[in-house]
Amino acid sequence: MKATTQSLAQITDRPTSSHGTGPLAAGLFALLAIIAGTTGCSAEPDAAARGPEPGQPVRVAAVDDGRPPVRTRLPGVTRAVERADLAFLHAGQLAERLVQRGERIQVGQPLAILHNPALMPGVSAAEARVRELDEQLQRLERETRRLNDLHERDLIATDELDRVRAQRNAARQARSQAQASLEEARDQLAEATIRAPFSGRVVALPVEPGQFVSPGQAVVSISAPERLEVAVDLSARQARALAVDDSATVRRLEAGSGLTGRVREIGLPEPGQPATAVIELPEGAWPEWSPGQAVHVELSWTNGEMLTVPLDALIDTGDGLPHVFRLRDGHAELVSVIPGELDAGRVRVDGELEPGDEVIVAGHGQLLDGERVRVLR
Repeated sequence: MKATTQSLAQITDRPTSSHGTGPLAAGLFALLAIIAGTTGCSAEPDAAARGPEPGQPVRVAAVDDGRPPVRTRLPGVTRAVERADLAFLHAGQLAERLVQRGERIQVGQPLAILHNPALMPGVSAAEARVRELDEQLQRLERETRRLNDLHERDLIATDELDRVRAQRNAARQARSQAQASLEEARDQLAEATIRAPFSGRVVALPVEPGQFVSPGQAVVSISAPERLEVAVDLSARQARALAVDDSATVRRLEAGSGLTGRVREIGLPEPGQPATAVIELPEGAWPEWSPGQAVHVELSWTNGEMLTVPLDALIDTGDGLPHVFRLRDGHAELVSVIPGELDAGRVRVDGELEPGDEVIVAGHGQLLDGERVRVLR
C-alpha cells in the first residue's frame, strides 16, 4: 500500500504536457486508488468465507423426574393419641365412681369400683386355705425333726421317718398351690377397681353408679389430649401412593391456621372398605388444638418414580425398541427406553436416564449414535 502511494505521488508531481497527458494521469490515479483499496481490505478476514459450525443442528429438552405432585383434601376429626375405654373383666354392679367428667387424672389413680359378691369370698376362702396349710406344714416340720432325732438313735424304723417326710413334702406342694390360688383371687378382686393406665383427663362416663355392667362394657373413657392425631379414609390407590413419615397439612374449619403433621401409619384396605391413614400432629398444639375438632387434611404424593421425556424425543431405530438420543459432551448418545403412560405431551420412560439429562427432540431423524451435534438454543 505504501509503494503504491509513493508511485501515485510521483505521477501527480509530473507537469502536464500540452498534448493532453493530464486526463491520462487522472485515470491512472483512479485505477491505482481502486487497487489500493482492494489490497488494504484483503487483510481483513471474510466472515462469509468461514464455514458453518460442525455438527448436526438439533434441539433438546430436559428429562423430568415425574409428574407434578398430586394433592388431595380430606375431612377428619382430631383425637388423642393416647385414649382408652376402660371396663371391668367381671360382671357386677358399679358400686362407686371416683372421678368426674373433665377431671385431670394421674396414672394408677382409682376411677371406679365394681361390686361382685363372688370376688371377696374367693379371697377369704383362699386366705383360709393358706393358713390351714401353714399350720399343717409347721406341725409336720416339727414331727419330721423329732423322728429324725429318734432315727439317729435307732429308736424308730426308717419307714416311719420316710412316711412323715412324704407327708411334709405333700403339705409343702399343697401350700404353694393354695398361695397361687390366693394371688389369683386377689388379682380378681383388684380387677374390681379400675385404675388409670396413663395420665390424662376423663372424657366420658357412660355408666351410672348402681347400674349392672357386663364384662368388657366401657365404664370410664379417658384420653391424654396433649398429643393429637387425625384419622382419614383413603382409597386403595391413595394408600399405595402415601408413605410413612410423609408430611401433611392439617387445618381447622373454624380458623385458617394450620399445622404440619406426619403420617404415622397407613392401614391396608379391605374389599369394599377404605384404608385408614393416621396423621400425628406436632407436640405443643394443646390447648389451642383439642380432641373433637373438625379439620381438613391436605396430602400430596407423586405418581411413581419413573422419568418423563417429551413424546418427540422417542425414535424407532428399526430394531423394534424405542430409543432416545441423549446429549453427552456435544455428541448424540443412543439410549434404549421402555415407554409408559402418556400425559400432556410427555411420556413416562424407564431406562438409563437421570433427571436433568437433555434428550434431542428435533433434528434427530438422520442422527447416528456418537455423532457430533450442535444445539440450537
